[in-house]
Amino acid sequence: MRRGLLTVILGSLLTSGALSTSAGTAAAFANPAIAVAFLGAGLGGFATAALALVGVILGLVGFYFMFIPGITDLKGVEPEYSKPALLIENGYMFGLILLIFGMLLSWSVFGLLILVASLVLLIIGLIGMIMLCFKLHSNEGGDLYMAAGILLIIGIFINIATLISYALMYLALGKTIKRYSTPKQQT
Repeated sequence: MRRGLLTVILGSLLTSGALSTSAGTAAAFANPAIAVAFLGAGLGGFATAALALVGVILGLVGFYFMFIPGITDLKGVEPEYSKPALLIENGYMFGLILLIFGMLLSWSVFGLLILVASLVLLIIGLIGMIMLCFKLHSNEGGDLYMAAGILLIIGIFINIATLISYALMYLALGKTIKRYSTPKQQT
């Protein structure tokens, strides 16, 4: 899960960087999916569009191949994680796939409709992440999970909050994994 978050952070930074060069610095602080959906035609040059596309693909790889398998393991151990896992799996996976196609077709009305559909799915995935953070906070007790959940709510509109949230989750997951992987001493 941690490696997936790191890949997603890198992808988000690439996408935000590309959007800030083509649509102005305000787009760097906006949620990239929102910025792409409303400024799709603003993906000016080929290099900018390619950089944004690579960022989205990295996000898809991070979520689908690294983060979601960890969530699947988590819901196998604790069934209360199944609803956030379902929202994350479907929202992010299909949202990012549609975002890729929408970016490729952003010059057309159909592409813009795909971008709007991807935005809805990405928000559903984000809601799953928020639920996951709050459940991890209630079960694990780490305040970093609570802070990450709150920042994810803000991150619906402001991308930098999402990036900080992913970094906090990365740190919190490290502590949780360390706690469970350390052998308990018998007395």
